Amino acid sequence: MPIFIAQSFIAGIIASFTCGLGALPLAFKAFDLRKHTGLAYSAAGGLMFAASVYNLILPGLTISSSHIGLADALPMVLGIVLGALFLSQVDTYFSSERLEQGNWKRWGNKTQVLIFVAMAIHSIPEGVAVGVGYASSAVYENNLGNYIALAIALHNIPEGLAVAIPMRAAGASIWRCFWAAFFTSLPQPIAAVPAAYVSWLFQPIMPVLMGFAAGAMIFLVILELIPEALHSSSPIRVAWAFTVGFCAMILVQVLL
Repeated sequence: MPIFIAQSFIAGIIASFTCGLGALPLAFKAFDLRKHTGLAYSAAGGLMFAASVYNLILPGLTISSSHIGLADALPMVLGIVLGALFLSQVDTYFSSERLEQGNWKRWGNKTQVLIFVAMAIHSIPEGVAVGVGYASSAVYENNLGNYIALAIALHNIPEGLAVAIPMRAAGASIWRCFWAAFFTSLPQPIAAVPAAYVSWLFQPIMPVLMGFAAGAMIFLVILELIPEALHSSSPIRVAWAFTVGFCAMILVQVLL
Protein backbone atom coordinates (compact mmCIF):
# COMPACT_ATOMS: atom_id res chain seq x y z
CA MET A 1 0.00 0.00 0.00
CA PRO A 2 1.40 3.44 -0.91
CA ILE A 3 2.30 5.50 2.14
CA PHE A 4 0.04 8.40 1.14
CA ILE A 5 -3.01 6.09 1.26
CA ALA A 6 -2.27 5.17 4.88
CA GLN A 7 -1.58 8.83 5.69
CA SER A 8 -4.95 9.84 4.23
CA PHE A 9 -6.83 7.25 6.27
CA ILE A 10 -5.04 8.03 9.55
CA ALA A 11 -5.55 11.78 9.05
CA GLY A 12 -9.26 11.17 8.44
CA ILE A 13 -9.62 9.13 11.64
CA ILE A 14 -7.85 11.82 13.67
CA ALA A 15 -10.18 14.43 12.15
CA SER A 16 -13.17 12.32 13.22
CA PHE A 17 -11.94 12.29 16.82
CA THR A 18 -11.41 16.05 16.84
CA CYS A 19 -14.99 16.45 15.67
CA GLY A 20 -16.06 14.44 18.71
CA LEU A 21 -13.97 16.69 20.95
CA GLY A 22 -16.26 19.56 20.02
CA ALA A 23 -18.90 18.06 22.31
CA LEU A 24 -16.74 18.07 25.43
CA PRO A 25 -17.17 21.76 26.43
CA LEU A 26 -20.86 21.01 26.94
CA ALA A 27 -19.93 18.80 29.90
CA PHE A 28 -19.41 21.92 32.03
CA LYS A 29 -22.38 23.04 34.10
CA ALA A 30 -22.17 26.52 32.63
CA PHE A 31 -23.43 25.03 29.35
CA ASP A 32 -26.81 23.81 30.62
CA LEU A 33 -28.52 24.04 27.26
CA ARG A 34 -31.73 22.32 28.37
CA LYS A 35 -32.82 25.61 29.97
CA HIS A 36 -32.29 27.46 26.69
CA THR A 37 -33.30 24.99 23.98
CA GLY A 38 -34.32 27.63 21.45
CA LEU A 39 -31.08 29.54 21.81
CA ALA A 40 -29.12 26.30 21.50
CA TYR A 41 -30.79 25.40 18.20
CA SER A 42 -30.33 28.87 16.74
CA ALA A 43 -26.66 29.03 17.82
CA ALA A 44 -26.09 25.63 16.20
CA GLY A 45 -27.75 27.00 13.09
CA GLY A 46 -25.34 29.94 13.05
CA LEU A 47 -22.36 27.60 13.42
CA MET A 48 -23.55 25.38 10.56
CA PHE A 49 -24.41 28.29 8.29
CA ALA A 50 -20.96 29.82 8.80
CA ALA A 51 -19.31 26.44 8.15
CA SER A 52 -21.28 26.17 4.90
CA VAL A 53 -20.15 29.58 3.68
CA TYR A 54 -16.63 29.74 5.09
CA ASN A 55 -15.51 26.09 4.71
CA LEU A 56 -17.41 25.00 1.63
CA ILE A 57 -18.82 27.71 -0.64
CA LEU A 58 -15.95 30.23 -0.61
CA PRO A 59 -13.14 27.62 -0.97
CA GLY A 60 -15.16 25.79 -3.63
CA LEU A 61 -15.52 28.95 -5.71
CA THR A 62 -11.77 29.60 -5.68
CA ILE A 63 -10.45 26.06 -6.27
CA SER A 64 -9.60 26.63 -9.93
CA SER A 65 -8.55 30.30 -9.72
CA SER A 66 -8.64 33.36 -7.48
CA HIS A 67 -10.78 35.17 -10.06
CA ILE A 68 -14.34 33.89 -9.73
CA GLY A 69 -16.23 33.66 -13.01
CA LEU A 70 -19.47 32.09 -14.17
CA ALA A 71 -17.69 28.81 -14.92
CA ASP A 72 -16.61 28.63 -11.26
CA ALA A 73 -20.03 29.55 -9.87
CA LEU A 74 -22.20 27.17 -11.90
CA PRO A 75 -20.82 23.89 -10.43
CA MET A 76 -21.17 25.35 -6.94
CA VAL A 77 -24.75 26.48 -7.59
CA LEU A 78 -25.59 23.07 -9.05
CA GLY A 79 -24.16 21.37 -5.96
CA ILE A 80 -26.10 23.65 -3.59
CA VAL A 81 -29.39 22.95 -5.36
CA LEU A 82 -28.73 19.19 -5.42
CA GLY A 83 -27.80 19.22 -1.72
CA ALA A 84 -30.98 21.10 -0.80
CA LEU A 85 -33.05 18.73 -2.95
CA PHE A 86 -31.42 15.72 -1.31
CA LEU A 87 -32.12 16.93 2.22
CA SER A 88 -35.66 17.81 1.22
CA GLN A 89 -36.18 14.20 0.13
CA VAL A 90 -34.57 12.91 3.32
CA ASP A 91 -36.92 15.13 5.34
CA THR A 92 -39.90 13.66 3.47
CA TYR A 93 -38.61 10.12 4.04
CA PHE A 94 -38.24 10.55 7.80
CA SER A 95 -41.89 10.99 8.61
CA SER A 96 -43.05 10.81 12.22
CA GLU A 97 -44.43 7.33 11.59
CA ARG A 98 -41.13 6.02 10.18
CA LEU A 99 -39.12 7.46 13.07
CA GLU A 100 -41.33 5.53 15.48
CA GLN A 101 -40.54 2.27 13.72
CA GLY A 102 -37.54 -0.03 13.95
CA ASN A 103 -34.17 1.31 15.03
CA TRP A 104 -34.67 4.92 13.91
CA LYS A 105 -36.11 5.93 17.29
CA ARG A 106 -32.78 5.56 19.08
CA TRP A 107 -31.17 8.13 16.79
CA GLY A 108 -33.33 10.87 18.29
CA ASN A 109 -36.02 13.11 16.88
CA LYS A 110 -36.35 14.21 13.27
CA THR A 111 -34.19 17.30 13.68
CA GLN A 112 -31.35 15.31 15.24
CA VAL A 113 -31.47 12.70 12.45
CA LEU A 114 -31.35 15.42 9.79
CA ILE A 115 -28.42 17.11 11.55
CA PHE A 116 -26.56 13.80 11.52
CA VAL A 117 -27.26 13.29 7.80
CA ALA A 118 -26.30 16.85 6.82
CA MET A 119 -23.07 16.90 8.82
CA ALA A 120 -22.08 13.46 7.53
CA ILE A 121 -22.52 14.74 3.97
CA HIS A 122 -20.45 17.77 4.90
CA SER A 123 -17.58 15.45 5.89
CA ILE A 124 -17.33 13.80 2.45
CA PRO A 125 -15.70 16.69 0.53
CA GLU A 126 -13.40 17.30 3.49
CA GLY A 127 -12.25 13.68 3.28
CA VAL A 128 -11.78 14.02 -0.46
CA ALA A 129 -9.67 17.14 0.11
CA VAL A 130 -7.44 15.21 2.54
CA GLY A 131 -6.96 12.36 0.06
CA VAL A 132 -6.23 14.67 -2.86
CA GLY A 133 -3.82 16.64 -0.67
CA TYR A 134 -1.78 13.58 0.27
CA ALA A 135 -1.76 12.35 -3.33
CA SER A 136 -0.39 15.75 -4.35
CA SER A 137 2.24 15.56 -1.61
CA ALA A 138 3.41 12.19 -2.95
CA VAL A 139 3.81 13.56 -6.49
CA TYR A 140 5.17 17.04 -5.82
CA GLU A 141 6.94 16.30 -2.50
CA ASN A 142 5.21 19.10 -0.63
CA ASN A 143 3.34 19.24 2.70
CA LEU A 144 -0.08 19.97 1.23
CA GLY A 145 -1.63 16.79 2.67
CA ASN A 146 -0.45 17.53 6.22
CA TYR A 147 -1.58 21.15 5.97
CA ILE A 148 -5.08 20.23 4.75
CA ALA A 149 -5.43 17.44 7.33
CA LEU A 150 -4.41 19.72 10.20
CA ALA A 151 -6.70 22.52 9.07
CA ILE A 152 -9.70 20.19 8.74
CA ALA A 153 -8.99 18.50 12.08
CA LEU A 154 -8.96 21.87 13.85
CA HIS A 155 -12.02 23.10 11.99
CA ASN A 156 -13.87 19.94 12.99
CA ILE A 157 -13.89 20.98 16.65
CA PRO A 158 -16.51 23.75 16.32
CA GLU A 159 -18.39 21.62 13.78
CA GLY A 160 -18.61 18.84 16.37
CA LEU A 161 -19.98 21.43 18.78
CA ALA A 162 -22.68 22.31 16.24
CA VAL A 163 -23.72 18.65 16.11
CA ALA A 164 -23.69 18.26 19.90
CA ILE A 165 -25.58 21.44 20.90
CA PRO A 166 -29.09 20.33 19.80
CA MET A 167 -28.53 16.82 21.19
CA ARG A 168 -27.36 18.16 24.56
CA ALA A 169 -30.30 20.57 24.65
CA ALA A 170 -32.60 17.56 24.20
CA GLY A 171 -30.99 15.81 27.19
CA ALA A 172 -28.43 13.52 25.52
CA SER A 173 -25.36 12.53 27.54
CA ILE A 174 -21.94 13.99 26.74
CA TRP A 175 -20.68 10.63 25.51
CA ARG A 176 -23.66 10.24 23.21
CA CYS A 177 -22.94 13.72 21.85
CA PHE A 178 -19.26 12.84 21.44
CA TRP A 179 -19.93 9.66 19.46
CA ALA A 180 -22.61 11.33 17.34
CA ALA A 181 -20.12 14.07 16.38
CA PHE A 182 -17.44 11.43 15.77
CA PHE A 183 -19.66 9.38 13.46
CA THR A 184 -20.77 12.41 11.46
CA SER A 185 -17.09 12.89 10.59
CA LEU A 186 -16.39 9.22 9.85
CA PRO A 187 -17.01 9.69 6.09
CA GLN A 188 -13.74 11.65 6.05
CA PRO A 189 -11.35 8.67 6.27
CA ILE A 190 -13.71 6.61 4.09
CA ALA A 191 -13.71 9.25 1.34
CA ALA A 192 -10.02 10.08 1.72
CA VAL A 193 -8.75 6.67 0.57
CA PRO A 194 -10.40 6.48 -2.89
CA ALA A 195 -9.70 10.20 -3.41
CA ALA A 196 -6.00 9.59 -2.76
CA TYR A 197 -5.97 6.66 -5.20
CA VAL A 198 -7.64 8.58 -8.05
CA SER A 199 -7.17 12.24 -7.17
CA TRP A 200 -7.36 13.18 -10.85
CA LEU A 201 -11.00 12.00 -10.85
CA PHE A 202 -12.09 13.81 -7.67
CA GLN A 203 -10.45 17.19 -8.24
CA PRO A 204 -12.78 18.39 -11.03
CA ILE A 205 -15.93 17.54 -9.05
CA MET A 206 -14.84 19.12 -5.77
CA PRO A 207 -16.91 22.33 -6.29
CA VAL A 208 -20.05 20.24 -6.84
CA LEU A 209 -19.33 18.09 -3.77
CA MET A 210 -18.68 21.15 -1.62
CA GLY A 211 -21.80 22.86 -2.93
CA PHE A 212 -23.85 19.72 -2.25
CA ALA A 213 -22.73 19.64 1.37
CA ALA A 214 -23.32 23.38 1.82
CA GLY A 215 -26.77 23.18 0.24
CA ALA A 216 -27.79 20.34 2.56
CA MET A 217 -26.59 22.21 5.66
CA ILE A 218 -28.17 25.54 4.72
CA PHE A 219 -31.46 23.81 3.89
CA LEU A 220 -31.34 22.06 7.27
CA VAL A 221 -30.79 25.32 9.16
CA ILE A 222 -33.78 26.99 7.47
CA LEU A 223 -36.05 23.95 7.47
CA GLU A 224 -35.50 22.58 10.98
CA LEU A 225 -33.19 24.51 13.30
CA ILE A 226 -34.66 28.01 13.07
CA PRO A 227 -38.32 26.87 13.26
CA GLU A 228 -37.38 24.60 16.19
CA ALA A 229 -35.68 27.52 17.93
CA LEU A 230 -38.71 29.77 17.43
CA HIS A 231 -40.91 27.28 19.30
CA SER A 232 -39.31 28.15 22.62
CA SER A 233 -37.60 31.54 22.14
CA SER A 234 -38.56 34.94 20.82
CA PRO A 235 -37.49 35.90 17.27
CA ILE A 236 -35.08 38.57 18.56
CA ARG A 237 -33.31 36.09 20.87
CA VAL A 238 -33.13 33.51 18.08
CA ALA A 239 -31.67 36.09 15.71
CA TRP A 240 -29.02 37.12 18.23
CA ALA A 241 -28.08 33.53 19.07
CA PHE A 242 -27.77 32.72 15.34
CA THR A 243 -25.57 35.77 14.82
CA VAL A 244 -23.34 34.87 17.77
CA GLY A 245 -22.98 31.30 16.49
CA PHE A 246 -22.16 32.51 13.00
CA CYS A 247 -19.52 34.97 14.23
CA ALA A 248 -18.06 32.44 16.69
CA MET A 249 -17.47 29.89 13.91
CA ILE A 250 -15.67 32.46 11.76
CA LEU A 251 -13.51 33.72 14.63
CA VAL A 252 -12.59 30.23 15.82
CA GLN A 253 -11.62 29.06 12.36
CA VAL A 254 -9.56 32.18 11.67
CA LEU A 255 -7.75 31.75 14.98
CA LEU A 256 -7.15 28.05 14.33
